[in-house]
Amino acid sequence: MCKYINEYMCLLLISLSGCSVSDITPAIDEDATGYREYINQSYGADPAQKCDIHSPVTVSGRPSEVLILLHGGAWGAGDKFYLIPSVTGFKARKKNLTIVNANYRLTSSKGVRLEQQLSDIRLLIEYLRKNAAKYSIAEDGFVIGGVSAGGHLALNYAYSDPAGIKLKGVVGVVAPTDLTSEPLRKRGLEISIQQLLGKSFADAPEEYQKASPFFMLTHRAPPITMLFYGGKDSIVPKEQGDLLCFKLNLFRLKYRYYYYPEETHDFKADLLIDKILRIY
Repeated sequence: MCKYINEYMCLLLISLSGCSVSDITPAIDEDATGYREYINQSYGADPAQKCDIHSPVTVSGRPSEVLILLHGGAWGAGDKFYLIPSVTGFKARKKNLTIVNANYRLTSSKGVRLEQQLSDIRLLIEYLRKNAAKYSIAEDGFVIGGVSAGGHLALNYAYSDPAGIKLKGVVGVVAPTDLTSEPLRKRGLEISIQQLLGKSFADAPEEYQKASPFFMLTHRAPPITMLFYGGKDSIVPKEQGDLLCFKLNLFRLKYRYYYYPEETHDFKADLLIDKILRIY
């Protein structure tokens, strides 16, 4: 018996002798020794179309996975500055993960609606893929996530089945998923949603459906959806997550749902980071 074990070990060592550690270790699990910082990179012509790209430096230099972050602010306000604590937390894990913290056009600007915001996400991803070599990123390693309105946009984009873009996953943190919901709109988002869609719910309920991740979800969704909600959130109720999970179950799609009874709309970054990394 020992003879066969020894022979097996010899064969294993021989087979691995031609491989480097980077060949057998998942890309994201390589330690980052530092980061190249590209701050306020323009991915479009509009001044709002800017992002911060935090690109890891590794010994092997293998292309990294990518996480795109979208800030909240009821679609009409906010800035990528809000997500700096999350960026700092991800970098502290020293993973081979490029973190893209993005701004997008806001509905407080004339002529900006949901269509323009989704267009910004498409433009950002096209920019990153076009410059994959510059930033040393894997073109098929994208996850997109956002907080509140940013989470709605991330889910909306991910479920719209954009041609040629295969996401590894999507993350929604306290994200509205059903804009037709009266309890959601009556919690202070009525005007913000009207500004997002350019119409009231009474005038165009079908437009509110078309803008809702719950109604957009099909079997073509990314491999995994990850959701976070808080029990003390006074803006987006947990039922928004429950509803989406119900439909994910119907389609037998993979998801992870995290509910924190004591969390408010301002989620603590440390509760999210390690869980989001599991997507990769």
